Amino acid sequence: MASTETGMESLSPRERMTRALRGDAADRPALAYLFLGGARHVLEAMGQSMRSVYADADLMAAAQITAAELFGHDSSMLPWGCLTVEAEAFGCRLESPEQYYPHVISRPLEDEPDLALLSIPDPASSGRMPLVTDSLTQLRARAGDDTFIVAMVVSPFLVAAELRSLTILLTDFITDPPYVEALMEQVTDGIARYVEAIVATGVCDAIMFENAGATRDLIGPHHVAQFVTPYHRQLLSVARQSNPNLILIEHNCSETPYIDDMLASDVDAFSFAHGDVRSISEIQGWDCHTKHTSVNSCLDRHCLKPGHFSRSIARIGNVDHSKIMLNASHEEVFNEARAVIESGRGGPFCLSTGCEIPFKVPLENIRALARAAAAGF
Repeated sequence: MASTETGMESLSPRERMTRALRGDAADRPALAYLFLGGARHVLEAMGQSMRSVYADADLMAAAQITAAELFGHDSSMLPWGCLTVEAEAFGCRLESPEQYYPHVISRPLEDEPDLALLSIPDPASSGRMPLVTDSLTQLRARAGDDTFIVAMVVSPFLVAAELRSLTILLTDFITDPPYVEALMEQVTDGIARYVEAIVATGVCDAIMFENAGATRDLIGPHHVAQFVTPYHRQLLSVARQSNPNLILIEHNCSETPYIDDMLASDVDAFSFAHGDVRSISEIQGWDCHTKHTSVNSCLDRHCLKPGHFSRSIARIGNVDHSKIMLNASHEEVFNEARAVIESGRGGPFCLSTGCEIPFKVPLENIRALARAAAAGF
């Protein structure tokens, strides 16, 4: 391996990601890929549509390999940004557009709350669950041992919201708490079996749990404590017990995430887009309102500085995935990424966007992220 300016030999993407998330020295900042960012470029390079790729395990793996070749990220992720794999396995009916993720068109509990109407997910046969586990295996076989592979799992609350509908479920929080608890228990059990099947493939380096529903804009802290956090942590526990060596990541790209809950969970890293001003003010002891944009993102990147938390936890983010990536020049993207890298000093850190890179982001803007990472610490 070649040596870098730091004097360290050049690492493989898998080694670089692992070291970055564990807080160990690396040759340069690691660059994480979320979902199927910049999908237009990936699909055009493959000569495929979203619909065709999402129905074939080999093509799903090929898409991640193509993305790595196009963009230079250090990680790959399956099953991209689709949040309906688990919901489909429980009985939701989906529609798959030609060039977008599948979405729910029919929910088993929307008109009738009877939990007996839910299917019992079997990771070997239910919906696309076996497609995902197969694609993970295909990705490792095709991309090799140097690829850092992240599997994505949706949190119990978001799955329950798809099954019942978000509006009705939030009403149930108030009108029928025992029903919500029974629903969450059943959903968590089903997702847990899926997590165990993912771990059993033996090919994943990490699992990322999508938990953007845990936001102050949507749910109050008492309801989060009763209906969201306990079941989310139960799922994390299943993953941890299934393989203690897996890196567990929580993703929450909401504008006001419950950061304190995230930090108290058994995760090794959290992927974020916006810092929560209220949590930041309490934890860091200073008012950063004057440094925030209208969407609550800290201009000086101080929101999640290391050293203020009770334990070491890696941060993944937080390049502006919408305004900057979509509308700025590639040099502005580069400067944004370098500012984020600078803010990551002093603790485990991995450069990434706050959430999925939009479909229409220019190719050179995406590649600017890899240039920023390659520029070193």
